[in-house]
Amino acid sequence: MKLFTVLIAALYVVSCSSPSPEKEAKEEKKDVNEVTETRDLLKDYKTFIASLDSKSEKSVTLAAEKYAELFSGAHQGLCDSAYVVFDQLYEKIEGGLNEKLMNDSFFEDFPCITFDSLGVKEEPFEKKYVPFRKSIEKNGFRIDCPEGMVEIGQNRSFVSKHFYAFVSPVMKQYLEGLRKETDEVFSVDAGIVISPQQYADRLAWWENFNKKNPDFMLSKNAQSIQKYLFTFFLLGMDNTPLINHFTDDNGVEKQELDSYFEDAYAYLNRKYPNSESNALVKPYKMTVLKNDAAKRERLIKTYMNRGLMIDFSKEY
Repeated sequence: MKLFTVLIAALYVVSCSSPSPEKEAKEEKKDVNEVTETRDLLKDYKTFIASLDSKSEKSVTLAAEKYAELFSGAHQGLCDSAYVVFDQLYEKIEGGLNEKLMNDSFFEDFPCITFDSLGVKEEPFEKKYVPFRKSIEKNGFRIDCPEGMVEIGQNRSFVSKHFYAFVSPVMKQYLEGLRKETDEVFSVDAGIVISPQQYADRLAWWENFNKKNPDFMLSKNAQSIQKYLFTFFLLGMDNTPLINHFTDDNGVEKQELDSYFEDAYAYLNRKYPNSESNALVKPYKMTVLKNDAAKRERLIKTYMNRGLMIDFSKEY
């Protein structure tokens, strides 16, 4: 009798803890509905994006407004996927605007934005281009002048305003990193324009982001940024050389690490001693200090083969 009582009690616990067939059916139906809703929302957004004029900057704002309409309250994974759809349009329109600057005769004299000698007051902008300028600035773009050449660039504050409230924390973190890349320009006229400390901080930031988020949906983009930064961290640029060559008092030709990279490498080692970047820079730095060009080239080749540096003979 005692054993029977125990068995009955056990069966009662199982029956109470196990969902009924009706409940299981409802849960299954709910899951199916959520998947269907997710698929339909994304499909609707893609259809809307495809209907927009991919040559007009105004389509960027229309796409952002539709995004808010469709995905307000949606789960963050879906919002991230939809953002990627938006971003593809954003980049396409950016490319189209720059083609317009190059190929449309109306824009042959399109100017850079210039300021007075104090860098405070903007100089008058040519009147015939003012409507176009106002339109692109209203719809997520800005006028940039890298290498002294005018071009249309993305204004990432537009993205923060329209998308940060919806996307996941990881996507927001990535977008903030991207905003810094566009707002705090890394190089101008083949020279590095951020401080050695900023450079090392930025390289370490992307390394850490990629390490923590290997399955991030835009990880290829994030890894490409890290790869780009690491490449020039070792090679330098034409106007920010890695190595200075000089002749000593005895007429012997020598070389030394440029002070910019001496500071950058020292700061990286001090602040991020356990980073992968630091582990890779240490032996490389020694090849420079020892004037071992052959070993330096071997290290560069090894890093390129590992996909850590850009192989300019293949990728650019």
